[in-house]
Order: sequence, then C-alpha cells, then structure tokens
Amino acid sequence: MDWLIGIGLTVPLGMLLNVLMKYAFHRARPSFDDPLLALTTYSFPSGHVAGATLFYGVMAAVVISRTAAWRWRVMAVLAAITMVALVALTRMYLGVHYLSDVLAAFAEGVAWLTLCLTGPHT
Repeated sequence: MDWLIGIGLTVPLGMLLNVLMKYAFHRARPSFDDPLLALTTYSFPSGHVAGATLFYGVMAAVVISRTAAWRWRVMAVLAAITMVALVALTRMYLGVHYLSDVLAAFAEGVAWLTLCLTGPHT
C-alpha cells in the first residue's frame, strides 16, 4: 500500500515539476523542413522522458525492496534504464527534442525520484 501511495505522489508531482520547468525555460522545439511530428509546446525538459524516469524508477525501487536476489535487483535497474533510454531515443528520432532536453529530463526525474524515495525514510 505504501508503494501505491508513493507512485501516486511521485509521478504526478514530478510531472507538475516538469511543466513548471518548461514554462521557466521557454525553449522552442527543434524545427525541420519535413518533421515526423510537429508540436507547439515547449521542449525543455522532455515530459515523456521525465515521466518514464519517474514511473520506471519507482517500479525498479519496488522490485529492489521486495527481492533479495541481487541478480533480479540488477535486472530491474537495467530494465528501467533501458526503457527510459528507448523513450529518449524515440523523442529525438521524432524530432521533437534535442539531446539536452532528454538529458535534463532524466536528471530532473532522478533528482525528484531520489527526493521522493529517501524523504519518507529520513
């Protein structure tokens, strides 16, 4: 039950932080002659990457907290990183984010996730 509350607070509040950062930076999206996808919202930091970082990070933390075998813990972390990397690559492939957008979103997500996961234990 505690993990459900953790997910319910970590992901939505982290996405709210992402929206606030988008409005603070006002960075335009990349522009191409023939884009695969055209969006009009701000680019920096990537909301998809931030959301993926938060969601898969919490899921990995749940697996780590409930599993004793170190192999499964490592697999959970590697799976989470792989999923976030795939989301980041697709956002850049679609031409809606720069590399700095996805890296900033990953850093923002990891920082917020760290705060949310360690806050209740201190």
